[in-house]
Amino acid sequence: MSKLNPIPTGPEMQSYWLSNRPATLPEMPDAWSASVLATPFGDSIAPQESYSQLAVGRVESATVGHESWMRIRLYLTRDLRYLDFLFLSVNDPQDPYNFQSEWYWIDSSVSGRVEKIHGPFGTTLQVPAPRFLEDNRAVWGNRYPLMCTDRNPRGIDCDHWVIPTAGTQTDHGSWYSVRRDTGQIFRVFTFDTNNPMMLPFLGAYYLVNFASFQKGVSRESKKLLKNVKAGRAVNHPAYWNPLVTQQDVQRAFKFPIASAKCTIEDIQKVLPGFTAEASPKTPLPTWSNKLYIEGWTLGLDLIPWYTRVCYNWTGDKHSKEQAAFVGLGQGPGDGSYLKRMDTCLNTYRTDMPCFEWDAPSESWRLKCCLPPLRRVGLPYPDWLARDNAAVMGQITGNPNFGLQPDQVLSLIAAEMPGPSGELSIFWVWFLDNGVGMLFSEAKYLNSLSNLPQLIDYTLFFRNAPITDQDFSNPCNLVESKPAGGAAKAPKIPGHLTRLGPPVRKA
Repeated sequence: MSKLNPIPTGPEMQSYWLSNRPATLPEMPDAWSASVLATPFGDSIAPQESYSQLAVGRVESATVGHESWMRIRLYLTRDLRYLDFLFLSVNDPQDPYNFQSEWYWIDSSVSGRVEKIHGPFGTTLQVPAPRFLEDNRAVWGNRYPLMCTDRNPRGIDCDHWVIPTAGTQTDHGSWYSVRRDTGQIFRVFTFDTNNPMMLPFLGAYYLVNFASFQKGVSRESKKLLKNVKAGRAVNHPAYWNPLVTQQDVQRAFKFPIASAKCTIEDIQKVLPGFTAEASPKTPLPTWSNKLYIEGWTLGLDLIPWYTRVCYNWTGDKHSKEQAAFVGLGQGPGDGSYLKRMDTCLNTYRTDMPCFEWDAPSESWRLKCCLPPLRRVGLPYPDWLARDNAAVMGQITGNPNFGLQPDQVLSLIAAEMPGPSGELSIFWVWFLDNGVGMLFSEAKYLNSLSNLPQLIDYTLFFRNAPITDQDFSNPCNLVESKPAGGAAKAPKIPGHLTRLGPPVRKA
């Protein structure tokens, strides 16, 4: 009998999803401050050479009546440059969806001294009000922890909400994770590169993690706002940049009106434990030959998919991998916890059996086998080294990333050019003992071409006691078609082509 956890049943997952939904949507404080870590999309036409560098920021925001403002002080972790922006939004009291926004470029130093204020400049960005999630009709995703480690397997318990992207099929959106213990925002994950929620900076990047969160704003930012509203700004009508997308932001980095030098010590004051480059002695992590993973995957759906992966690398044709996604249907937006899709990989192909929960037999019933993907096999254990991955930053001992004082988390990027000129970045987070925390594929062009996009691991079991009975592939035995015609294979993202199915951490 297998020593590993079985694939959960459909009713188990459905009950978990329904029972954990909070009674009300969370709200932001009227005034708040946070430290953030921003992870970029891939970008093959970036105006900035070092487009894949991480950014650290100090964000302050407040709402009084129908007016909201946000100040964002950014630190570029490889260029070691500091930039300062202020955004203002005023809503029409009769129509909350009618607003006017402008932004200012602040010429300031890391120490806080403000030399000049440039602006105002026009933008469609809108500073979020406290009831941002409710005002935008956020949908319940599910409850699961982030930042799990082998020494802290419970991680940081979070509720996950999604705001569907307007103007598209209801199959994806922007995700907002909220800590259960504090009710504070903990992460923003944006699929669409056009920043559909028009969030200053927070919606321009692929992934934004909140490393701290406090109520209130600083006196110096209140003073800055007072000066701006008093008209103490230098007008720059020739400058135009709405700062909406990552490319807009990176163009501002490349051609700044004002910027200042900063040091890694300055960045560490905002994000404790962060370093921009790993020690030369830091090896790239590898998967173990036998690996078992559990986690949650965000993809083209409004629910996260429970994920279970078994991986057995033998170095020959007997190597195999199976990823089960409970909640994944046959097409975008078709998800339900009474549905499941697997990816079953060997060294030369991938089969994709689709299941539905069958109540009479109390089991997963095979519905169809999608056309196999030829020449798409499982990843090598050392796929990161084979893809020339690089450590873009490390965090040591920061509890807001689930770390003990002596633990080191490496933030690793592996770039892969696509067939149409787009560039994917596989962002993976690994602890120094080889335990994974997160996997994602961030693509600026054709950002929705990936089915799974972000996988948070809740269990990453190296050298697991995997046996043949932990694998199944009914498509080896039957070629099935759904009623009404042949099934169409979904678009499979690059990481499945090279890395196998979604994974999760432990």
